[in-house]
Amino acid sequence: MLSIGEFSKICKVSAKTLRYYAEIGLILPSAINPENGYRYYAIEQLETMLLIIRLKSYHFSLGEIHST
Repeated sequence: MLSIGEFSKICKVSAKTLRYYAEIGLILPSAINPENGYRYYAIEQLETMLLIIRLKSYHFSLGEIHST
Protein backbone atom coordinates (compact mmCIF):
# COMPACT_ATOMS: atom_id res chain seq x y z
CA MET A 1 0.00 0.00 0.00
CA LEU A 2 1.13 3.49 -0.79
CA SER A 3 0.22 6.60 1.13
CA ILE A 4 -1.52 9.36 -0.80
CA GLY A 5 1.76 11.31 -0.79
CA GLU A 6 3.76 8.41 -2.21
CA PHE A 7 1.09 7.66 -4.80
CA SER A 8 0.87 11.31 -5.85
CA LYS A 9 4.65 11.58 -6.29
CA ILE A 10 4.80 8.46 -8.44
CA CYS A 11 1.89 9.63 -10.60
CA LYS A 12 3.01 13.27 -10.61
CA VAL A 13 -0.37 14.59 -9.51
CA SER A 14 -1.14 16.45 -6.31
CA ALA A 15 -2.77 14.86 -3.29
CA LYS A 16 -5.52 17.46 -3.71
CA THR A 17 -6.19 16.10 -7.21
CA LEU A 18 -6.37 12.55 -5.86
CA ARG A 19 -8.85 13.66 -3.21
CA TYR A 20 -10.97 15.32 -5.89
CA TYR A 21 -10.84 12.23 -8.10
CA ALA A 22 -12.03 10.16 -5.13
CA GLU A 23 -14.81 12.68 -4.46
CA ILE A 24 -16.14 12.29 -8.03
CA GLY A 25 -15.63 8.51 -7.98
CA LEU A 26 -12.90 8.40 -10.61
CA ILE A 27 -10.34 6.53 -8.51
CA LEU A 28 -10.94 5.62 -4.89
CA PRO A 29 -8.31 4.82 -2.27
CA SER A 30 -7.97 1.12 -1.49
CA ALA A 31 -8.15 1.86 2.21
CA ILE A 32 -8.83 4.77 4.53
CA ASN A 33 -7.59 4.62 8.09
CA PRO A 34 -10.72 5.25 10.21
CA GLU A 35 -8.69 6.75 13.06
CA ASN A 36 -6.91 9.48 11.12
CA GLY A 37 -8.50 9.52 7.65
CA TYR A 38 -5.23 8.75 5.86
CA ARG A 39 -5.79 7.38 2.38
CA TYR A 40 -3.84 4.47 0.94
CA TYR A 41 -3.62 3.26 -2.63
CA ALA A 42 -2.70 -0.20 -3.92
CA ILE A 43 0.21 -0.56 -6.30
CA GLU A 44 -2.23 -2.09 -8.79
CA GLN A 45 -4.04 1.27 -8.95
CA LEU A 46 -1.02 2.87 -10.60
CA GLU A 47 -2.14 1.40 -13.92
CA THR A 48 -5.57 3.02 -13.58
CA MET A 49 -4.09 6.37 -12.60
CA LEU A 50 -1.62 6.32 -15.47
CA LEU A 51 -4.51 5.61 -17.86
CA ILE A 52 -6.42 8.59 -16.43
CA ILE A 53 -3.36 10.80 -16.92
CA ARG A 54 -2.92 9.55 -20.49
CA LEU A 55 -6.57 10.15 -21.37
CA LYS A 56 -6.38 13.66 -19.90
CA SER A 57 -3.34 14.34 -22.09
CA TYR A 58 -5.56 13.43 -25.08
CA HIS A 59 -8.03 16.09 -23.84
CA PHE A 60 -10.74 13.73 -22.62
CA SER A 61 -12.88 15.34 -19.92
CA LEU A 62 -13.10 13.79 -16.46
CA GLY A 63 -16.74 12.97 -17.24
CA GLU A 64 -15.72 11.10 -20.37
CA ILE A 65 -12.98 9.26 -18.50
CA HIS A 66 -15.34 8.35 -15.68
CA SER A 67 -17.88 6.85 -18.07
CA THR A 68 -15.35 4.48 -19.67
